[in-house]
Amino acid sequence: MAANQDSSVSSRITLFNQHAEQHKNWMMINPFAHYNVSDMPKRSFPQEEYGRAPAGSLSEQRSLQASVRALEEILQLCDTIQKSGQDDPIDGLRTLAFGPLFELYNDISDKLLATLLGARKYGFVDFSGETLFQGRDESVPVRLLRPFEHLKTEILAKVADLRCDFTEKPEDSTVLRED
Repeated sequence: MAANQDSSVSSRITLFNQHAEQHKNWMMINPFAHYNVSDMPKRSFPQEEYGRAPAGSLSEQRSLQASVRALEEILQLCDTIQKSGQDDPIDGLRTLAFGPLFELYNDISDKLLATLLGARKYGFVDFSGETLFQGRDESVPVRLLRPFEHLKTEILAKVADLRCDFTEKPEDSTVLRED
């Protein structure tokens, strides 16, 4: 019985030492655990990982979920332009002035400008100028750069890829709001 207790005690000591070593390693990279920043070791990681959350972390999961929500907002914006815009006589793509778009989209979301900038960054819409202001840029046209069905397919594919990347139960499939 004494030998059995010794192995139980030694396994607990080993487990404690492993936990203490893990904690020590964590404190080595924790920037808030040092009184002198020069004592902290320099972190190195590949350039493609710079500015990204560690793989598998909750931060990465939240980032992916935010990306999905942003793409869904962009899809809703493109749908609004498709439904309420007019065909451009030159290329036949849908165009809607910023003023009417602002009034329509205000009922859907309060993030129109951020969504417009994101949609332009991804190459879904285009408008002149760096940003648009209510009152000043009411007549500036906002136009889809490709037919809506192509944009919808591309956005939904990106959303599906992002949803596959995180392990949490995926939300219901993207559905456009019917107002």
